[in-house]
Amino acid sequence: MEQRIERAIDNALESVSLQLNIFSVGLGIVLIILGIVLFLTGKRTKGKRDKTNVGLICAVIGIAAIVSGIVQML
Repeated sequence: MEQRIERAIDNALESVSLQLNIFSVGLGIVLIILGIVLFLTGKRTKGKRDKTNVGLICAVIGIAAIVSGIVQML
């Protein structure tokens, strides 16, 4: 009984893994776009270094998510 449950869980996780990797790549693209927008709007207004920093952080996390998703797909 226990082995049957374990096999069922393993099969379910294997079937979902590709969708999670694709989601990771999609989320990375969204984060990069958000980061670029925040970076550019933060540069326009003086004294708004917070927006610029958040934009850079979003872009870096987005790049990391895309690389992670692509590497896991291979």
